[in-house]
Amino acid sequence: MVTMATCDDYGGGYDFKFVDGDPPDEYQCHICTLVARDPQQVSCCYNIYCKSCLDTLKEKGQGFICPTCRSSLEGKYFKDGRAERGIKSLKVSCTNTDSGCQWMGTIKDIDTHLNNSCTYQLVPCTNGCGEKIRRSTLKTHLTDNCPERIVNCQYCNRKGRYRLITSSCHFDECPDLLIQCSNEGCNEKIPQHSLESHNETCPKAIIPCEYNTVGCNLKMRREEKEKHNEESIKHHLDIAMKKIDALQLTNQVFKLNEYTEKKEKDEDWYSPGFYTSPGGYKMSLNVYPNGNDDDDSKGTHVSCYIRLMAGKCDDTLEWPFQGEVTIELLNQLEDKNHWQYTISFDESTDGDCKRRVTEEGSSGWGTTQFVPHSELQYDAASNCQYLKNDSLYFRVSVKVTSITKPWMTSAI
Repeated sequence: MVTMATCDDYGGGYDFKFVDGDPPDEYQCHICTLVARDPQQVSCCYNIYCKSCLDTLKEKGQGFICPTCRSSLEGKYFKDGRAERGIKSLKVSCTNTDSGCQWMGTIKDIDTHLNNSCTYQLVPCTNGCGEKIRRSTLKTHLTDNCPERIVNCQYCNRKGRYRLITSSCHFDECPDLLIQCSNEGCNEKIPQHSLESHNETCPKAIIPCEYNTVGCNLKMRREEKEKHNEESIKHHLDIAMKKIDALQLTNQVFKLNEYTEKKEKDEDWYSPGFYTSPGGYKMSLNVYPNGNDDDDSKGTHVSCYIRLMAGKCDDTLEWPFQGEVTIELLNQLEDKNHWQYTISFDESTDGDCKRRVTEEGSSGWGTTQFVPHSELQYDAASNCQYLKNDSLYFRVSVKVTSITKPWMTSAI
């Protein structure tokens, strides 16, 4: 059984609408059944075929034989110049007739018409957007509709392709894009680059009272601040004075060097004396690297204590000393996970704190088991290392709640 080839299998002939009716059969390709393109005549049965149809038949590898008479075609066909002249002179209508083009001409001229002058022909966008547009509307597409056309941002005047300039990516960074102020009641639209500075002056922005650091927790619109301050002068003064009187805070950092030697020799160490504030209490930090003899911390822990010392302003201070002292062993890798211990001095504290100087032979106030020796080395899980380069760093924070004697402080 012989299977005839179809146009879909080989393709290649001219599929035009012929003005003068169907062309002569002698111009028909006997493979695709269309008017032959680049006609080739075979010497076996003298029929013609499109060159591309013969090439495809040969490439299929199923035997290069004539589809009409079944003879071998190897070396038995040639270009039919007479047939080609006749075919090229056939008169056809433009392939865009259904779209409205009324051009008629020969096959020889149709490519020139389609490629250069047919206003109905679909042509690729020269901006590279991938669309095909009628030639008559290409100019409008390139300037008004193409997503790849070059435009300037209407806000910042940046030049770029339309699809990028109008995308959220550009608008997210466009410095001059107008943004509605987010503060309720403010109707201003502000360039994006000025939003932060606008919010710092916007009368509708919600702000905390400027006395929030001393205890006024009221929040208000910026435009209400002046009125609030005028109405709250006495309240602000009262809470500010209470803050000053109730809280004096100081931080001191001390470095203990040669930890290993001090531990092996069982030596204790004293920091330099420091004042809790100008005219305040004088203290020092006392550290036992190998633990205190008075407890089972010996050989297993570092012990830490605070000692009260005689100061130059003791006569103007209230005794006993009252407040909180926090001892911290600092993590030398990052500012967190510090090891700490807080000592509270109040009416219930050991009566020795009523004295201005810690008694000779007394460690002071603190803890024998401040930190185990096993915790001092590097810990990858918590990113902690308290002992590094054979040194420890201690921070002492003091919050004083004792009241000075104001009638005497002016003499300092």
